[in-house]
Amino acid sequence: MPIVETDIKYYQSKSTGSADGEAEFDGLGGYRSSTEIVDDTIANVFDNINASESELGDLEYRCIFVRNEHATLTLEAARAYIYTNSPMCKLTTQLANGGSETTVDVDDNSAFPTKGTFFVEDEEINYTGKAVGNDHFTGCTRGYNGTSKVVHAVDAQCEHNQIRFTIEAPSPTNAGPVQVIVSESTDPVGLTFSDGRIFADGEVIGDLAPGEKYAIWIRRAIGKDSQALNDIYTYIRVQGSTGA
Repeated sequence: MPIVETDIKYYQSKSTGSADGEAEFDGLGGYRSSTEIVDDTIANVFDNINASESELGDLEYRCIFVRNEHATLTLEAARAYIYTNSPMCKLTTQLANGGSETTVDVDDNSAFPTKGTFFVEDEEINYTGKAVGNDHFTGCTRGYNGTSKVVHAVDAQCEHNQIRFTIEAPSPTNAGPVQVIVSESTDPVGLTFSDGRIFADGEVIGDLAPGEKYAIWIRRAIGKDSQALNDIYTYIRVQGSTGA
């Protein structure tokens, strides 16, 4: 039988584990926990954002594992990519390097809160309102929360929350751990995070043999003075080919 969706399973990670399959998990890397991620239950990877995190801004990381549990077949040329429903729009006017623009023109910001903070690449921009036609943010402060005011081209993404991900190979792939971070706000070492949202732009895992696993790190950034929205979610997808 070919590999089917239910053969590819996702698990939490355990930073203090000594081997795969230990029950407890904390999402900080290390070994694969026995706790399988089986559905889209709220806060099953990241916790809900509290008032303090929304007011001060927040950056958190989680590590999960994907594992091929088909008995005999390899998932070939696998890649990971993401989908998020967090509000996004695109710039329609370039933002200048070091600029002090108080209005930011976009294609459609109707899904964003009436005020708050958004990301353009690594820059945070605070805003106090939106135009009636949903085509620009008003009362903007560039370089918010100590971020750099760099040039942003037309069509650059504006994001309410910023979700990025990357992959890390365990050593050995079928049994070994990955790096461990000391807290959810600690940067994993030596990794470059991506926003690939389709298979072609995804992070390359390669061939995942029966019983092999791979780590996926997820980074969630919340802007300072961001406003709350309900029902924000992100999916991690792993896709590949099967030889039979």
